[in-house]
Amino acid sequence: MLNRVLEIQEENRCLSLSRGFAVIRHGAEELGRVPLDDIGVLLLSAQGVTVSKNLLNAIAEKGGVTVLCGKNYAPQGMVLPVYSHYLFAKVIKSQIEASVPFRKRIWQQVVVRKIRNQALALRLCGMEKESVLIDKIATMVKSGDPDNREAYAARMYWKALFGKDFVRDRNLPGINSFLNYGYAVMRGSMARAVCSGGLLPALGIHHDNHLNQFALADDLFEIYRPMVDSLVFSMGLPEKAELGREHKAKLTDALWIKLHTSQGDSPAFQSMQYLVASYVHALEDGKAVIDLPEWEGNEDGDAGAEQV
Repeated sequence: MLNRVLEIQEENRCLSLSRGFAVIRHGAEELGRVPLDDIGVLLLSAQGVTVSKNLLNAIAEKGGVTVLCGKNYAPQGMVLPVYSHYLFAKVIKSQIEASVPFRKRIWQQVVVRKIRNQALALRLCGMEKESVLIDKIATMVKSGDPDNREAYAARMYWKALFGKDFVRDRNLPGINSFLNYGYAVMRGSMARAVCSGGLLPALGIHHDNHLNQFALADDLFEIYRPMVDSLVFSMGLPEKAELGREHKAKLTDALWIKLHTSQGDSPAFQSMQYLVASYVHALEDGKAVIDLPEWEGNEDGDAGAEQV
């Protein structure tokens, strides 16, 4: 099962393909081998990394995703298995033909669940009063969220979670870098689920920036962000904390947070596959209703990350 995150975080590593394995070297020394069948996400957080095209192709053919991180662990690009799905043309056709009202109703459901997950995150972090206020905002979201209740909730949410002086900015250090890293891992897993479902990741539900090749993954990923936020909060970080190996391992565990789905309780990475399948079904039926995984605050799970 593709569920492991292979992160390359040290500089001057060289990755190549050999008989079904990703081989990691430092100069002439071989540091390790990882079976391609195990790699769900190859996360390149170091800057001085060399990767063979053969390896990138092989990971994509297996349905895996390669995430390229820039400064502060913000993802800058991905290598996706776009053409691996046998129903690609049929699914893409229904995706392209989805009406504006259809997309607006789907987005409304996503925003409502995201805000409710933010309320749950606050409750888990001991902020009951603020949680109740955020939860009320979820009831005000209209089709397409024309009043931008999402942004309104976010302003209150960040101040409650990390203090009145906190600003969510992916280019800032400290807590922001922790959030960036957790999001990069989860976003990569969502991109893989979108592609394995035969969808075009650039064709979003709400996000429509022509420079964003992962708009759909970003749309569906929104409901998972509060899970990363609660993990970061639980670390009790000082304002100028620096992201270390032990922090990364904990953040990668977000992929194993249990969610309730139509298929029963599943780890987050698997729930993404069910969410994508539900969206594909909605596109085919023309009914703007999707099965969104339900987070109940269970953060138990087994680590699925390997760092080199």
